[in-house]
Amino acid sequence: MSTWPLPPRLDPDDDLKAADLLLGKADALLKRHRGPEPQPPAPEEVISLEDEDLPVLTEVVAPEDLPAELASPRPPQAKRSASELAEQLISLDTEVSRAVEAWFHAELPQIVARELDRLGTNIREQALAHLRASLLPELSAHISRHLEKNTDVLPPDQS
Repeated sequence: MSTWPLPPRLDPDDDLKAADLLLGKADALLKRHRGPEPQPPAPEEVISLEDEDLPVLTEVVAPEDLPAELASPRPPQAKRSASELAEQLISLDTEVSRAVEAWFHAELPQIVARELDRLGTNIREQALAHLRASLLPELSAHISRHLEKNTDVLPPDQS
Protein backbone atom coordinates (compact mmCIF):
# COMPACT_ATOMS: atom_id res chain seq x y z
CA MET A 1 0.00 0.00 0.00
CA SER A 2 1.10 3.53 -0.76
CA THR A 3 1.83 5.90 2.06
CA TRP A 4 1.22 9.00 -0.08
CA PRO A 5 -1.37 11.33 1.38
CA LEU A 6 -4.52 11.82 -0.64
CA PRO A 7 -5.02 15.29 -2.17
CA PRO A 8 -7.44 17.43 -0.24
CA ARG A 9 -10.96 17.59 -1.65
CA LEU A 10 -11.82 21.03 -2.97
CA ASP A 11 -15.14 22.62 -2.27
CA PRO A 12 -16.97 23.97 -5.39
CA ASP A 13 -16.87 27.42 -3.78
CA ASP A 14 -13.08 27.14 -3.58
CA ASP A 15 -12.98 26.46 -7.35
CA LEU A 16 -15.05 29.57 -8.03
CA LYS A 17 -12.87 31.69 -5.77
CA ALA A 18 -9.72 30.42 -7.50
CA ALA A 19 -11.21 31.13 -10.93
CA ASP A 20 -12.22 34.66 -9.88
CA LEU A 21 -8.74 35.31 -8.54
CA LEU A 22 -7.14 34.06 -11.77
CA LEU A 23 -9.48 36.17 -13.92
CA GLY A 24 -8.71 39.24 -11.80
CA LYS A 25 -4.97 38.74 -12.29
CA ALA A 26 -5.39 38.29 -16.07
CA ASP A 27 -7.52 41.44 -16.27
CA ALA A 28 -4.92 43.45 -14.34
CA LEU A 29 -2.17 42.20 -16.67
CA LEU A 30 -4.15 43.18 -19.75
CA LYS A 31 -4.87 46.65 -18.37
CA ARG A 32 -1.17 47.25 -17.70
CA HIS A 33 -0.21 46.41 -21.29
CA ARG A 34 -3.16 48.13 -22.89
CA GLY A 35 -2.49 51.53 -21.41
CA PRO A 36 -5.05 54.03 -20.19
CA GLU A 37 -8.49 53.76 -21.72
CA PRO A 38 -9.49 56.81 -23.77
CA GLN A 39 -12.29 58.78 -22.25
CA PRO A 40 -15.16 59.86 -24.46
CA PRO A 41 -15.11 63.58 -25.22
CA ALA A 42 -17.32 65.68 -23.05
CA PRO A 43 -20.36 67.05 -24.87
CA GLU A 44 -19.93 70.70 -25.71
CA GLU A 45 -23.57 71.50 -25.76
CA VAL A 46 -26.67 69.59 -24.96
CA ILE A 47 -28.87 69.04 -27.97
CA SER A 48 -32.53 68.87 -27.29
CA LEU A 49 -34.63 66.77 -29.59
CA GLU A 50 -37.39 69.31 -29.27
CA ASP A 51 -35.21 71.87 -31.08
CA GLU A 52 -34.65 69.58 -34.02
CA ASP A 53 -37.22 69.11 -36.76
CA LEU A 54 -37.34 65.34 -36.81
CA PRO A 55 -40.35 63.81 -38.52
CA VAL A 56 -42.44 61.47 -36.49
CA LEU A 57 -44.18 58.52 -38.06
CA THR A 58 -47.55 59.93 -37.19
CA GLU A 59 -46.73 63.36 -38.63
CA VAL A 60 -48.32 64.23 -41.96
CA VAL A 61 -45.97 66.01 -44.37
CA ALA A 62 -47.45 68.13 -47.12
CA PRO A 63 -46.35 67.23 -50.68
CA GLU A 64 -44.83 70.71 -51.19
CA ASP A 65 -42.54 70.15 -48.18
CA LEU A 66 -41.04 66.99 -49.71
CA PRO A 67 -37.78 67.03 -51.69
CA ALA A 68 -38.15 67.22 -55.50
CA GLU A 69 -37.33 63.56 -56.15
CA LEU A 70 -39.95 62.48 -53.64
CA ALA A 71 -42.53 65.11 -54.59
CA SER A 72 -43.18 63.70 -58.08
CA PRO A 73 -44.53 60.23 -57.55
CA ARG A 74 -43.73 57.50 -60.02
CA PRO A 75 -46.54 56.53 -62.30
CA PRO A 76 -48.21 53.47 -60.89
CA GLN A 77 -47.64 50.31 -62.85
CA ALA A 78 -50.76 49.01 -64.41
CA LYS A 79 -52.05 45.87 -62.82
CA ARG A 80 -52.06 42.94 -65.20
CA SER A 81 -55.02 40.72 -65.43
CA ALA A 82 -54.68 36.98 -65.13
CA SER A 83 -55.52 36.51 -68.81
CA GLU A 84 -52.75 38.95 -69.90
CA LEU A 85 -50.28 37.14 -67.68
CA ALA A 86 -51.39 33.78 -69.11
CA GLU A 87 -50.95 35.12 -72.65
CA GLN A 88 -47.42 36.31 -71.81
CA LEU A 89 -46.55 32.93 -70.33
CA ILE A 90 -47.89 31.15 -73.42
CA SER A 91 -45.89 33.50 -75.64
CA LEU A 92 -42.76 32.88 -73.61
CA ASP A 93 -43.33 29.12 -73.73
CA THR A 94 -43.69 29.31 -77.51
CA GLU A 95 -40.44 31.28 -77.85
CA VAL A 96 -38.58 28.79 -75.68
CA SER A 97 -39.98 25.84 -77.64
CA ARG A 98 -38.94 27.43 -80.94
CA ALA A 99 -35.44 28.14 -79.64
CA VAL A 100 -35.05 24.54 -78.45
CA GLU A 101 -36.32 23.18 -81.79
CA ALA A 102 -33.96 25.47 -83.73
CA TRP A 103 -31.04 24.31 -81.61
CA PHE A 104 -31.95 20.65 -82.13
CA HIS A 105 -32.36 21.24 -85.87
CA ALA A 106 -28.91 22.83 -86.12
CA GLU A 107 -26.91 20.81 -83.57
CA LEU A 108 -28.45 17.35 -83.30
CA PRO A 109 -27.44 16.10 -86.78
CA GLN A 110 -23.81 16.98 -86.06
CA ILE A 111 -23.90 15.23 -82.69
CA VAL A 112 -25.55 12.13 -84.16
CA ALA A 113 -23.06 12.05 -87.07
CA ARG A 114 -20.09 12.19 -84.69
CA GLU A 115 -21.50 9.46 -82.50
CA LEU A 116 -22.31 7.25 -85.52
CA ASP A 117 -18.76 7.72 -86.83
CA ARG A 118 -17.39 6.65 -83.44
CA LEU A 119 -19.77 3.70 -83.35
CA GLY A 120 -18.80 2.63 -86.89
CA THR A 121 -15.10 2.87 -86.07
CA ASN A 122 -15.61 0.89 -82.87
CA ILE A 123 -17.61 -1.84 -84.67
CA ARG A 124 -14.99 -2.06 -87.43
CA GLU A 125 -12.14 -2.41 -84.90
CA GLN A 126 -13.99 -5.05 -82.89
CA ALA A 127 -14.93 -7.00 -86.04
CA LEU A 128 -11.29 -7.02 -87.25
CA ALA A 129 -10.06 -8.14 -83.82
CA HIS A 130 -12.65 -10.92 -83.72
CA LEU A 131 -11.81 -11.94 -87.30
CA ARG A 132 -8.11 -12.19 -86.46
CA ALA A 133 -8.85 -14.17 -83.32
CA SER A 134 -11.35 -16.65 -84.73
CA LEU A 135 -11.52 -16.72 -88.55
CA LEU A 136 -7.83 -16.45 -89.46
CA PRO A 137 -6.76 -19.57 -87.51
CA GLU A 138 -9.65 -21.49 -89.06
CA LEU A 139 -8.74 -20.32 -92.59
CA SER A 140 -5.07 -21.10 -92.01
CA ALA A 141 -5.97 -24.63 -90.90
CA HIS A 142 -8.22 -25.10 -93.94
CA ILE A 143 -5.53 -23.86 -96.34
CA SER A 144 -2.87 -26.08 -94.78
CA ARG A 145 -5.19 -29.14 -95.05
CA HIS A 146 -5.89 -28.28 -98.68
CA LEU A 147 -2.19 -27.93 -99.47
CA GLU A 148 -1.40 -31.25 -97.77
CA LYS A 149 -3.98 -33.04 -99.96
CA ASN A 150 -2.65 -31.45 -103.14
CA THR A 151 0.98 -32.24 -102.39
CA ASP A 152 0.16 -35.96 -102.20
CA VAL A 153 -1.12 -35.88 -105.82
CA LEU A 154 1.87 -34.05 -107.26
CA PRO A 155 4.89 -36.15 -108.20
CA PRO A 156 7.95 -35.51 -106.17
CA ASP A 157 10.50 -33.19 -107.67
CA GLN A 158 13.16 -34.88 -109.61
CA SER A 159 16.34 -33.05 -109.48
